[in-house]
Amino acid sequence: MKASLLVGVILATVFFLNVSASNSSSSEEGSHACQRNVQRNCSSTTKTCARLGRANICQAFKNDCQRQLSNCGSKKFYRKVDVSLCRGLPIDVVRPCGSD
Repeated sequence: MKASLLVGVILATVFFLNVSASNSSSSEEGSHACQRNVQRNCSSTTKTCARLGRANICQAFKNDCQRQLSNCGSKKFYRKVDVSLCRGLPIDVVRPCGSD
């Protein structure tokens, strides 16, 4: 009885690890595809301001391509907002939107 329970636990663990590995590799592939797509199609050269989700937290990016790349495969999502919300904000520094 104990042996069959142990075998069941081992099989369940192996199954779980296989599923986890396949999910992480598919999200990595999606991330790489996203990065290639942005690098191929983006040509922005001007400073961009982005808000982290719906929070009142902003970040200035060197250009919109950098913002798009930061969204690839990340759990954070920066959406483009008016550049005035990042006035005086150094590049790659996260601060409340509109603060100088």
